[in-house]
Amino acid sequence: MNKLSLIAAAGLVAVAVSSANAAYNFTGSIITENFDTLPITNVLNAFSATIGAQAVVTGSGFDGTKISGTGTTATPLTADAGTGTSGAVYSYGAATVAERAVGSIASGSNVMGFGFQLTNGASDAIDSVTVSFTQENWRTSSTTLNIVLASYSTSSTSSTYLSDTVGFTLASALDLVGPAFSATQPLDGNLVANQAARTLTVTGLNIPPGSSIFFRWQDANEAGNDAGLAIDDLSISATLIPEPTTLGLIAAGSVLALRRRK
Repeated sequence: MNKLSLIAAAGLVAVAVSSANAAYNFTGSIITENFDTLPITNVLNAFSATIGAQAVVTGSGFDGTKISGTGTTATPLTADAGTGTSGAVYSYGAATVAERAVGSIASGSNVMGFGFQLTNGASDAIDSVTVSFTQENWRTSSTTLNIVLASYSTSSTSSTYLSDTVGFTLASALDLVGPAFSATQPLDGNLVANQAARTLTVTGLNIPPGSSIFFRWQDANEAGNDAGLAIDDLSISATLIPEPTTLGLIAAGSVLALRRRK
C-alpha cells in the first residue's frame, strides 16, 4: 500500500494527522500515512444515520458521512473484497489482508461521501496543491456507469464540508469513474487492469497559514447495484508563496552573489 506525503516547493513540509478532525497539517518534516491501518473487519455504527454528521474513517486521515438516503440506522465502515452491495464507506482489500483502499457504494438507504481537510501550518501561504492517487475498482455496476464526483473548497468548515451544497468547485480530473459492467464479480482492485491514475493541480489558491482546503468525493445512488470504487496511492504536493521579507532576502542574496562574481 502506498503512502500520502506532502512536499512543498519551498522545502520539505509534513502532513500530520489530527485525531480530532482527521485534518492533515503542515509541521515542517515529512510524515506519511498508508491505508494499511484501515480495518480488516467491519466497524459497526461508524457513521450516523443523520445526514451530514461527519466521523473519522477509522485508521485514516479521512472523514466520512451520510449525504442522503432513507435509512434510519447507523452504517458501518465496511471491510470488503468487492462482494458487498450495501450503501456504506468501505475499507477495500482482500479478506484478512492489511492492504487497503478507501471507497464507497451508494444505495437508496445510504448515499455516502468521504474526503480530507488539508490545513496550512507553514509560515507562508499555499499557492497550489496537486492531488494524485490510484483509483481501484473492486466491483462494477449492474446497470448504469457510476461516477463518484470529486470537488474542493477553501471556504468550507471541517464540521460540514462533506455535505455542503455550496462553495465547492467540481474537480472532474479526480472523479472515480466506474468500469463498464461485467458479469465477473468481484474485481481485484489491486490488479493494474482494475486501476486508473488520477491527478489534479489546483492553482492560484493563496491559502494563508492556519486556513484549509477541503477535498471530497460524493457518491450517488444509480439504478441497479452500484460499482465499488476506491482511492489508494494518494499523494499531495504543494507550492508556497514566500512572504515579502523572504523575497527581499532572496533578492539581496542574489545581488551579493553577483557582486562576488565580479
